[in-house]
Amino acid sequence: MSTYRSPLKLFVFGIVGIVLILAAADVMFGHWLSTPPDTNDGVLTTRGHAQLRGDLIWGGVMLASGVLIFGGSVTELVRRRPIVVVNGSGLVIDTGGEGDVIPWESIESVASGVEHDSYDGSPREQLLVEVTPGTELSAGLSGLQRDGDVVSIDAHDWATAVTEVALAAQGAHDHYRRVELVQNYEPPSIEWETTIDQPDVDAGPAEEPQADETEEDE
Repeated sequence: MSTYRSPLKLFVFGIVGIVLILAAADVMFGHWLSTPPDTNDGVLTTRGHAQLRGDLIWGGVMLASGVLIFGGSVTELVRRRPIVVVNGSGLVIDTGGEGDVIPWESIESVASGVEHDSYDGSPREQLLVEVTPGTELSAGLSGLQRDGDVVSIDAHDWATAVTEVALAAQGAHDHYRRVELVQNYEPPSIEWETTIDQPDVDAGPAEEPQADETEEDE
């Protein structure tokens, strides 16, 4: 099972990037909607120079943000690389930067949940992966938070519901555990004992039955 970022959300992010680029062009050059710097007979005043420097700074920030958001959205739409893949070896995570694989033997459980964003407090869906103590993850992964042995993967922009991914991952993990138990199973050793009843040799020979007295008289 593979999950990707939602194309609709990526498209919306791309529109936001275009809006930021246009706003930057307006603040820095056009002033179609924004207030232009103060001038005196077409010459910038001292206050106008200060306003122009501020406009260039804010416009540069908006332009850089717009280009990054728009470029990232277009790249994700064209590339369509899965974020999380559930396969027989484990969870393949590629949230950005360096990808990593968490093998099933390093995973205790997989579940879904909701956590509040540390910046604005908004609820965000998460894929919660409990790993075994001492498990190391790639430092280049983005969108991950680790609290002890629980790794939270941000799933707010996934095309597949995080609950479905969690169920598929937990099912694959349970299958791995069953296969591991079967491979490592050692049947108990069984020793059979057989006994045969034998006569007691110390008791002497068995007595012969005596003839009936009536038979002797005859």
